[in-house]
Amino acid sequence: MEKNAPPADVTEGEVISPLGQVRNLIEEVRALAEVEVDYVKARISYSGGILRKAGLFALLALLFLSSAVIALIIGLLLIVASYWGPIVATLVVVALFATAALGAALYARNTARKLKFEEDTGHG
Repeated sequence: MEKNAPPADVTEGEVISPLGQVRNLIEEVRALAEVEVDYVKARISYSGGILRKAGLFALLALLFLSSAVIALIIGLLLIVASYWGPIVATLVVVALFATAALGAALYARNTARKLKFEEDTGHG
């Protein structure tokens, strides 16, 4: 549709009543809204596909990271076992990783405590 062109159902020189103009405006707004809704649906569909792909690769990254941690633990067990035996090596590696887990948990708890919002007890 050209700029400043009359609607297709109006011939040149024909006068449109105010009610007809309102109807034409409502039809145009409805058509615009439908196009906008279709556009948003297309964007959501596209974004959903990208998000699924990113989620899959994030899951693979976590899988590979956990495999690397398991390999680290087994390697540490083998190294320490050659010095102190398998039982002591197991105890040392478990204590080491339990201490690391406790430290991370305490740090997470302290960080989460910073999220508290101070409540205003006064009224005004």
